[in-house]
Amino acid sequence: MEYPICFGVRHLSPAGAWYLRQLLEERQPKLILVEGPSDFNDLMGDITRPETKPPFAVMAFTKESPIRSILYPFAEYSPEYQAILWAKEHEVACRFMDLPAGAFLGISNDTGDGEDAGEVYRLLDKQCHEDSHETFWEHVIEHCSKPEDYMAGANTFGKELRSLTEGSGGDWPEILVREAYMRRQIENAVKEGYERSEIVIVTGAYHVAGILGGEPPMTEAEEKTLPAVECNVTLMPYSYYRLSSRSGYGAGNKAPAYYALLWQSFCEDSREMTAYHYLSKISTYQREHGFMVSSAEVIEAVELAKSLAALHGYQLPSLSDLRDAAVTCMGHGSFSEIALAVADTEIGAVIGALPQGVSRTSLQDDFYRSLKELRLEKYKTDVTAELSLDLREKLSVKSEEAAFRDLNRSFFFASAESAGSQLCKAAEGEAGGGHMG
Repeated sequence: MEYPICFGVRHLSPAGAWYLRQLLEERQPKLILVEGPSDFNDLMGDITRPETKPPFAVMAFTKESPIRSILYPFAEYSPEYQAILWAKEHEVACRFMDLPAGAFLGISNDTGDGEDAGEVYRLLDKQCHEDSHETFWEHVIEHCSKPEDYMAGANTFGKELRSLTEGSGGDWPEILVREAYMRRQIENAVKEGYERSEIVIVTGAYHVAGILGGEPPMTEAEEKTLPAVECNVTLMPYSYYRLSSRSGYGAGNKAPAYYALLWQSFCEDSREMTAYHYLSKISTYQREHGFMVSSAEVIEAVELAKSLAALHGYQLPSLSDLRDAAVTCMGHGSFSEIALAVADTEIGAVIGALPQGVSRTSLQDDFYRSLKELRLEKYKTDVTAELSLDLREKLSVKSEEAAFRDLNRSFFFASAESAGSQLCKAAEGEAGGGHMG
């Protein structure tokens, strides 16, 4: 049987995003199927609006208590996001192909959240002969030079990861159901008249074997038996911190801002520039915060990072090599001296944005409208900032709005803090789900 092209990816992968676009340009498919709940399709238009700035997330949440939710975050360098943009630019049909969010939440409610994948990744760390599987992935797959190399590497990684978890864990039945549903979406597309060779599938590398493994697709009768719950679907701004694995996001990476530098280097058609971008940002942060860093130290750090990579047989330095070089040459051997610069460069404080009124809850709309009215938009950041408020009426201004702005800011902060506290208590132990790999 002829199969569609299945491009297995990591959900946050600059190389995956770049080489996927190259493959799409070469193949010129007529349909792109993207892993993600199929009832997110109505949001495609908002996702591709010029005013929509990643990172952002698509969120589905149940209408009734206990509230359960799933999040599908996107960065600029998410392969799925770049596939959707490419389809928009070339007027090609593009759809999400995974279980509808209501079914996803219904199944999750029945089977639980599954066992923690941490043990699997710890096993990978031991087997990859690097300091971590993250470094292995970057050296071997993110630094690939051709689309076919990325596809082969990602598919092999996904296959091996699958072999470590196949048949185990509370979420394995859910995975099988999802993959059967995705196979059904492929068959539905063929029945619509698309040739299999005209379809490109974008999915987590873990699922490639399940989608193309020859198992039958879900039948119409089986689809009707899926549990489902009523839910709302919305877009929401997201942050690099929330994208990082340090926030608890299972499909994240440790350094989303660093991966943005990788993406920038791909866009500049010079992958070697990542080292210069990273070490320059470290030095800039240090100088802005009163630490002396010379140009010579930056140059020495670049050369040291390249040498560290070469010692392990690689052409390009990894994040681990770059950080070691920065500690040695700019931190004078002490990580604590550059710790804040590293956090700023590797994780960052970027927060995405959506146009006013675009697929947000009424509470979100009211919050962002208040930020604009109170001139607080520049404080929309993950970084702590100080703001002095004078609660007295200002008599020297011309408008009532300006006269009481600081007082209204105070009311806004107090109400936001109270609402946030109540939401946290309500959601504690109830919200679940996430972007599956």
